[in-house]
Amino acid sequence: MATELIKKILGIHPQSNVKPLKNLRYFGSERHGYLVPENFLNADSIVYCVGAGEDISFDTELKIEFDSRVYIFDPSPYGINHFNEVKAYVNHGTDLTLDKTLAPYVYQIGKKQFAEITFVPVGLWDKKEILKFYDPEKENYSSHSAYLFTDSKKFIEAPVDRLSSLMKQLGHKHVDLLKIEIEGAEYKVIDSIVEDQLDVRAILVEFDEIYNTKDKGFHFRIKNSCDKLRKAGYVLAHSTVALKRLFIKKDIYDRLKNMEVYGK
Repeated sequence: MATELIKKILGIHPQSNVKPLKNLRYFGSERHGYLVPENFLNADSIVYCVGAGEDISFDTELKIEFDSRVYIFDPSPYGINHFNEVKAYVNHGTDLTLDKTLAPYVYQIGKKQFAEITFVPVGLWDKKEILKFYDPEKENYSSHSAYLFTDSKKFIEAPVDRLSSLMKQLGHKHVDLLKIEIEGAEYKVIDSIVEDQLDVRAILVEFDEIYNTKDKGFHFRIKNSCDKLRKAGYVLAHSTVALKRLFIKKDIYDRLKNMEVYGK
């Protein structure tokens, strides 16, 4: 209890500064799913899902439910191979199951909708370059990182770019929902969103230092990043104990909050 109180005083408790929305729906597998506000996405919405890894359940479920314009970004061999694996199974009309022993999840997306998802083999960073992604040196852990695991002797190299540049290349002046699950690179990406004053209307982010800490200051790095978003006009609408968080631009948050109260 004392530890929880100290975290609240320091502003690093998982629920610090959260202004919850009630009408949230869960999409995706047990390990890689997220909560999304109801009455937010539709067929015209632009969704960027950054960090595919070996689970694109959340990404595909948004396509199924809302028929949104979904773009998946991942430059790693794991992400590219998994996307192609799902594509092959879907095209053959056979089931592909994730986490068969712990939390089985079966992809439900059809061939037509999967074909409408755009895969971009580029990662997010704060500039365009070929970046080293370090091996986690953990068993059964597929995610490499440009920020974490830098003591590792093994790495892969892959292309990355700034979000503003990728949006311009894809012809998008705004993004309705951005999901970033990118193993520590979220700090630089959040900085770039704020610096470039991008029209990103909602952000789902997993702060990976909860699982793979670089040093004892990780709580304050996470707090600093979240504070930047709040100062830029975002409301923290949800947070899990593991700091998977939902930020929404204030005008949209206010509209969603009013719908909770007044139903319109």
